[in-house]
Amino acid sequence: MYLLYKRSQKSEVRSQEPKRPQFLNPILGTQKGIALIVALLMSVAIMALAAGVLYFLTQSTIMSGAGKRYATAAEAADGAVNVMKDSINLIMWGEPITALPIATGGCLEGYALSNAVLNNNTTCSTTITLPTALGGNYTATVTVTRLYSITLPGGRLEFARSAGGVSSTAIFYRITATVRGAGSDNSVAENSALYRFTG
Repeated sequence: MYLLYKRSQKSEVRSQEPKRPQFLNPILGTQKGIALIVALLMSVAIMALAAGVLYFLTQSTIMSGAGKRYATAAEAADGAVNVMKDSINLIMWGEPITALPIATGGCLEGYALSNAVLNNNTTCSTTITLPTALGGNYTATVTVTRLYSITLPGGRLEFARSAGGVSSTAIFYRITATVRGAGSDNSVAENSALYRFTG
């Protein structure tokens, strides 16, 4: 009897054990594999984060290179404008423009540039291939237009009358330079200047 009593106590103890929690989803049924699912989700999140970081690094490198190429093209446009200023000065002083380092091509040959410098409302356009020392193959399309000329009063030091008492003349030019990169360098920079020659 004592034996039966012990067995019945054991069965009562077993019946009082808490039941394991059941998932609401009947397909899963147990908690087996939940650690694997959590680990996979974490690894996907980490991989997405790493891919995002690599994407932003690549894009910032591309943008940095584009900024450098644009800065180079902008400086080249400034240089092309200065070359045309020098060309105007040489023509107005009666000197040949062959003294310039890149005095070939377009209106720099013949009398087209001289005509544009000496006559009102005349335009001269030329394309100049810039030296490769700039770090790439850049071409500049430069346009010079003589706008108008006026006689200066001579009341200020910068507009002083010339030696015979004749008033100085100011001639105004518009110089526009557009510089383009070659090949995969698609950077474009444009510079426009109003230049005054006083003589």
